[in-house]
Amino acid sequence: MWLICAVWTLVLAAARGTPCDEARMKCAFRTGCGRALSDYMYLCSDVLNGPTSRCPRECEHALIALTSTEEGKELMNCQCEDEYCVEAKSRIEVCRGQVLRGAMNATSSCRLSQLICLADAECATALGYYNQLCRSVYRGRKCSYKCRNSIEILRKQEKAAALTVCRCDGNEDYDCPRMQDNLARLCFHKHKNHTKTHEKGYEERKKPEVQSSAQSLFGSVLVGLSVIVLRLS
Repeated sequence: MWLICAVWTLVLAAARGTPCDEARMKCAFRTGCGRALSDYMYLCSDVLNGPTSRCPRECEHALIALTSTEEGKELMNCQCEDEYCVEAKSRIEVCRGQVLRGAMNATSSCRLSQLICLADAECATALGYYNQLCRSVYRGRKCSYKCRNSIEILRKQEKAAALTVCRCDGNEDYDCPRMQDNLARLCFHKHKNHTKTHEKGYEERKKPEVQSSAQSLFGSVLVGLSVIVLRLS
């Protein structure tokens, strides 16, 4: 339901929106939205810093994650108060089509599913415990009781729904096929049986790890807030 609302918000721009300065501050100081906003600043910097006809996949994912939050939706409809804001809105318009299509199929990428979860405070906390308690699964050793419990808690989170059925596409910051295989085998006693062809294709698509901007850009969030304006209407 939340995804349908997010897409609907992308299509309909409010006639009287919140001033952009106010919307940005509300998002920045909200744990989930602040994380998504920081990721957006980092992953969409090429689009925001100059005219372009291309919207990078990582920027598309950051935008979808941002608009999965209530504060992010409000930021979508904010009203500009200066020309710099209007220019930023115009530049990000290039991503509109991709975001609309991508939001309808969040399970197509585990990286996108992860960003959506991290944009929600409760889901991000559950994911953090999962990452901490399931390290032995990643190493192919065992699925402990604590790990299984963290998985159950994570699966109960609404914003984690896409994570359970997402597909590895090489954009993850971890060995996605290996983790999925180990989870199926050790925690659910199933075998995904990734073929060598699949593994080869994954490695070819695998990109260098993109460091999360939540920490690296935390100190510059307030400085660069004037750049973060969206208009995908």
